[in-house]
Amino acid sequence: MPFQKLFEPIRIGRKNIRNRIAMSPMATLHSQGGYVTEQILAWYGARARGGVGLVIVECTFTSKWGADNSYYNNLCLYDTTHMIGLAELAETVHAFGAKIFIQLTPGFGVQGSSRRTGVQPVAPSAIRFESPPEMAPREIGERMTPELAAHMVGEVPREMTIEEIQGAQDDFVRAVGMAGKAGFDGVEIHACHGYLLHDFLSPRFNRRADLYGGSLGNRMRFLIELVRKARAAAGDGMVLGVRASADEHMPGGTTYEDMKVVVQRLEQEGIDYFNMSDGSYEALKYFLPEEDGTMLEEATGFKKLVRFPIITPSIHDPELAERAVSEAMTDIVSLGRQLIADPDWANKVKEGRVADIRKCDRCYRECILRLVEGLGIKCAVNPEAGLERYNPDYTRWAAKRRAIEKRQGKREMAVVR
Repeated sequence: MPFQKLFEPIRIGRKNIRNRIAMSPMATLHSQGGYVTEQILAWYGARARGGVGLVIVECTFTSKWGADNSYYNNLCLYDTTHMIGLAELAETVHAFGAKIFIQLTPGFGVQGSSRRTGVQPVAPSAIRFESPPEMAPREIGERMTPELAAHMVGEVPREMTIEEIQGAQDDFVRAVGMAGKAGFDGVEIHACHGYLLHDFLSPRFNRRADLYGGSLGNRMRFLIELVRKARAAAGDGMVLGVRASADEHMPGGTTYEDMKVVVQRLEQEGIDYFNMSDGSYEALKYFLPEEDGTMLEEATGFKKLVRFPIITPSIHDPELAERAVSEAMTDIVSLGRQLIADPDWANKVKEGRVADIRKCDRCYRECILRLVEGLGIKCAVNPEAGLERYNPDYTRWAAKRRAIEKRQGKREMAVVR
C-alpha cells in the first residue's frame, strides 16, 4: 500500500483510531432546533463509511444561553432530550468502524448575534469584531455582496460577569457527562476562530481588569479551568482534546508564541490531543486556506513541544498527507471541505484509487457562503451533499447488514477450504 503511514492506527488517550485521517468539525446547519435529524445521521454516516478513522462532530452548544447568542442552527447538548439523537449518531458512526468525538462550545463570544433571538451576545469585553476584506480568501472576496459584508462586522457584545463564566463552565461539564452517556468516545473543547474561548485568550478582545484578563496566564484562565473540570467529568475513559487557532494573524492578537505556551500548559492539565486551526473570521484566509498544508509548519513546531497527538487540517492531497505523517509534521490529518466533496476520500486513497477522488476546488460557494446565509451546506462538485438522507447505504442498518454479510462470507470461505 503506497500510503502505509496514513493508514497506521494511532492511540488517542485510551481510544484506538484505525488510521490517521479525521473528519474536521464543520457546522452543517442540518439540525432542527438543535436536535439531530435524519440528514445529520446520514451526513456523518457517509463519512464514517468512507473510511475516516475519527469523526469529530460539529460545534455543539452546551447551554441555552449559548444557543440563543447564535445566528446559526447548531446542534445542542444542554438537555437530556438532546441525548437521544446524539446517541443514535454515535451508534451510526461506530457501526461503520470509526471513533466519534463531539466538539462542545460554551458560547460564540464576539461571533454571537442577536438577530435570531434578540439576545445580546456576551464576550470577555465589549469589543466587536470586524473582518477586513483583504483578509478574505480570493473566491469569497470576489463574491462579496452587501448581505455577506454585513456578516463581516459583529455586534458590540456585553462583558461577561465572573458568575456567568462559572455558570458556563458548569453547563459545559454537564454536557461532557451527557456526551459520555450518549456513547461518544471523546469531547473536543472549541477554543478557535474568534469564538468565546478564543476571545478570552486574545488581547484584542480581552481587555478585562480582573483575574480573567491582562497577562497570558490570566487570559487562559477560563480555558484552563474548563479543561480541569471537563477532565474530571470525562474520567479516564473519554478522550479530551482542544481545538484552537495557532495564530490570530491580526495586529495585537494572540500569536504563535503565545499558543506554544498555551499548548504546553494544556498538556500539563491532561488533555489527550490538540486539534489545530489558524486565524479567525477576521483572518479568513488563514482559517479557510486556499492551498494545502498551510498549517504544517506551525504543527511541526507544536509537535516538538508536546507528547500528545497533533491534528492538522486542510491537507487534501494524499501524497502530502502521507508525507506529513511520515515525516512527523503531524500525527493525524483532518479533512473538512474535501470530505464534503468526496466522503470516500479515505477509502479511495487506501485502495489506490487516488485518480477517482472528487476534488474540492475550494470555491466556498455551496459550503461557506450558504452557511453565512443561514442555509444548510451543500457542495458545488458533489450533488449528493445535503441529500445524504436519501441514500440508504449511509444508515446504521446498512452498516450492520454489511458486517453480517462480511462474517457470512468468511464462514463460507472457511467451508470451501
